[in-house]
Amino acid sequence: MKNKRKILITAVPFISLNTNLKKLLKKKNISFDLLKKVNDFKKLDLSKYDGIIAGVEKYDKKTLKKAKRLKVISRVGIGIDSIDQIFCKEKKIKVLKTNSPNVAVVEFIIGSMIFLIRQFGPMYINLKNKKWKPIISKSLTDMTVGILGYGKIGKLLSKKLISLGVKKILVNDIKKFRNRRIIFCTKNYLLKNSELLSINLELNKKTENFISFKQVEIMRKGIFIINSSRGKILNEKSLVYGLKKKIIRGVFLDVFSNEPYKGDLLKIKNIFFTPHISSFTFSARRKMENEAIKNLMINL
Repeated sequence: MKNKRKILITAVPFISLNTNLKKLLKKKNISFDLLKKVNDFKKLDLSKYDGIIAGVEKYDKKTLKKAKRLKVISRVGIGIDSIDQIFCKEKKIKVLKTNSPNVAVVEFIIGSMIFLIRQFGPMYINLKNKKWKPIISKSLTDMTVGILGYGKIGKLLSKKLISLGVKKILVNDIKKFRNRRIIFCTKNYLLKNSELLSINLELNKKTENFISFKQVEIMRKGIFIINSSRGKILNEKSLVYGLKKKIIRGVFLDVFSNEPYKGDLLKIKNIFFTPHISSFTFSARRKMENEAIKNLMINL
């Protein structure tokens, strides 16, 4: 019989921890610990774990050095920028990720677009302050939408926007097909002409600070911005600058440079927030968690 192995589940919340999973782990002679609060991660002793089903917490060299037995990190989600992949490669720790929760994220993006365009945030605040001030706005279908990042999420987003009646979509990518409503263009052209911008890029050395002061300066005046990818892609100070200069009209952020976020952006008018939940639907979460479990089992 194989020696008993132990895993750590740090993805919070982890909704797939049901009787069937517990039976499967027991059958495979695997015990587990479950992280209940994200802030408790730094207190953990990682030296006793063979595998980790990971959330968005940071696995830098200092943290990974403590994990002497670790063989695999199976991430619930697509982003592995929080993991020191060079160190993992040196120590032969496998780093795995799940497929993108495309539908859930695209639902979130379109919902954020409508929230910003139709001015739901300001009207909600006005009503809370007992001010009845209806605001007329453009329709999503009449706006030029820019998509930065044309992977699975970007492609599905453009498809859904077209089905809603959006007439003009700008994409910063190599042209791959013909569509009269999609224009493939340079990054600068996209920023100068988009009324609404969705950022869907993966974070890497090339995309960190992809949008900063220089890019904000050339944006179309009155632009709305949604970032549901990674916080470090969008320079947060440049957002404040763009809002103060009235280049940017409104922003919806689901991601931040540091999470959990408690910074100064929370005080700024016309920036709206959610706590990194674009993929948080029951169906998307279960799918990602089950894939992460499968990845871990195969490689442990």
